[in-house]
Amino acid sequence: MIRVAALDDQPAVRTGIEAIIAGERDLELVGAVAADAELWPLLRRTRPHVLVLDLYHAGRNGLALTMKVRSLPDAPAVVLYTGSARAPLVVAGVVAGADAIVSKRNTNETLIDAIRHAATATATPPPVSGRMRVEAAARLDPADHAILAMRLAGEPAREIAHTLRLPVRTIEQRIAGIVKRLQPTGNAA
Repeated sequence: MIRVAALDDQPAVRTGIEAIIAGERDLELVGAVAADAELWPLLRRTRPHVLVLDLYHAGRNGLALTMKVRSLPDAPAVVLYTGSARAPLVVAGVVAGADAIVSKRNTNETLIDAIRHAATATATPPPVSGRMRVEAAARLDPADHAILAMRLAGEPAREIAHTLRLPVRTIEQRIAGIVKRLQPTGNAA
């Protein structure tokens, strides 16, 4: 049984996620919360295998929160999404510290597939600490977080452009800007 937790600030979306997961024999929703502050007790109490997380919940930075979650001992895999429970856009599954794109605009089945993939996938630890990744993500514009997650997963600019419905050239320029902003500041860690 794959234990799943969810964080989304919209009650209707949380209800939708609950309904989607309830229809699956191998998945169990162990809790769904609306705010970051509620997440930490839920994670400690339930030890989920996967956290389903809205990339832009309550205007907050889902990517930075993902990095904080991933730095916990026995951290769950994270499936980032944006959109609605009816038509989610699964941005990335973050597994064992490595970002992996699992789908594009899609159906409920794709969210379920993303959860299953995240729960069973393994990857090597990242070459940088969770704290370094959180600090790097904080230097980005919130609009670039999804692009960063997809690019870290090896998604080509053309696929990112298609997913986000932007011109390829725009994505290439934004990736170049992200890389520039994430360059080390000169302080050795």
